[in-house]
Amino acid sequence: MASLPAPRAAPRVAPRVLSVQSHVVHGYVGNRAAVFPLQLLGFEVDVINSVQFSCHTGYPKLAGQRVSGDELREVVEGLSYNEALDHSFLLTGYIGAVSFLKEVLYLRQKLPETCCYVCDPVLGDNGHLYVPEELVAVYRTDVLQHVAILTPNQFEAELLTEKKTTNIQEAVQACNLLHSKGPKVVVLTTLDVPDATKGDNVAMLLSCAGQRKWLLRVPHIGGGPFTGTGDLTAAMILAWTHMMPDELPLALEKAAAVLQGVLRNTVASSSARIIAGKRVSPELRLVESKAAIESPRVLHRCELVEPVSIKGVLFHEIGDAEKLVNCLKNSGLKAATVSEPLMEHLKLWGLEAEASNVLLVTSSLTFLRTASGFKTVTLLQNSLNGGYSNGTNGNGDMCTDASTMAREADFTISCLDSLRRILPMASCSP
Repeated sequence: MASLPAPRAAPRVAPRVLSVQSHVVHGYVGNRAAVFPLQLLGFEVDVINSVQFSCHTGYPKLAGQRVSGDELREVVEGLSYNEALDHSFLLTGYIGAVSFLKEVLYLRQKLPETCCYVCDPVLGDNGHLYVPEELVAVYRTDVLQHVAILTPNQFEAELLTEKKTTNIQEAVQACNLLHSKGPKVVVLTTLDVPDATKGDNVAMLLSCAGQRKWLLRVPHIGGGPFTGTGDLTAAMILAWTHMMPDELPLALEKAAAVLQGVLRNTVASSSARIIAGKRVSPELRLVESKAAIESPRVLHRCELVEPVSIKGVLFHEIGDAEKLVNCLKNSGLKAATVSEPLMEHLKLWGLEAEASNVLLVTSSLTFLRTASGFKTVTLLQNSLNGGYSNGTNGNGDMCTDASTMAREADFTISCLDSLRRILPMASCSP
């Protein structure tokens, strides 16, 4: 008797994004900056254009059409009638009129309750408004309560909170105020204050409601100012927070790495032009940056806004940890690998009463739950595309427990190098 064919795995359903942003015929801003990168990362993207211009507003002449609120309502009704509003994400960017923005809220009501609204509130930058001032109040009072992930720049956060930001702590307060209005996750895509940038860097701040805040510094890349970077960043934050839901600092690091890769490719092959007497910065080189978008190389790690005091590190049955243990010892920390009761090491170190100053790194949910009093790090195995696998982690736990481990541990990492977010590891190579 012929053997039966092996059952095929159910096809993976790609997450669907409905992207409502500006459109330009030439160049890369709005939907032109967001759609291609999202598609490269495996997202199905449907597009609604809030405007259609020949080029972005950095060019000498602005030409094109704006879509009215009534025209958006007509499109939404057609999508609804044809049962096409089944998206996983709603992504919004530049919206230039109150009537259109209010119709976006109508659109949100038509989408599934589980649809995640990622809002890039494109209002302005560097103290200059891009939109009518009345839009700011509509975002504050009507929009934010429906948003899950908010990606303002510093100026936009100041407009939405009605508070000036001059340092990191004020930025933290702004994020907390924004959380109180609705968004669970806030990413300040630019934080241009001296204690954040520390020189010629670009700083970003990640805040998840009720959790620790993370600061990311990346080198400033000259040749700009560039257009479309905010639109690309918001799209990449959507993508990577979806793929790395249990390690949001890594999602921000990946998004920033994409942006850095695109900008490096842009300045390597393009330069600003003078058109009709006006300097026009180079357009983003997205097509040439396909590899940088699909496989971003993380060179810069987030750091805690409020560092924790760590005097010792224990690795529970973590492969390849021995080299790191020796390096941490050379850095002045106590470190060891363990498979036996933890308190023995604390006694040897004289830290019996300071378990909260000892970091335990483990990939076992069972062991994690025995580590009362310690600072804990769960190491989640990750697959090729950056998401977590569904196999076992070698300790009998299914990696489908990733979210449980992430909730119960103080920190989550997917590789030992990510310990740089917490520990002084400048000279260590995990």
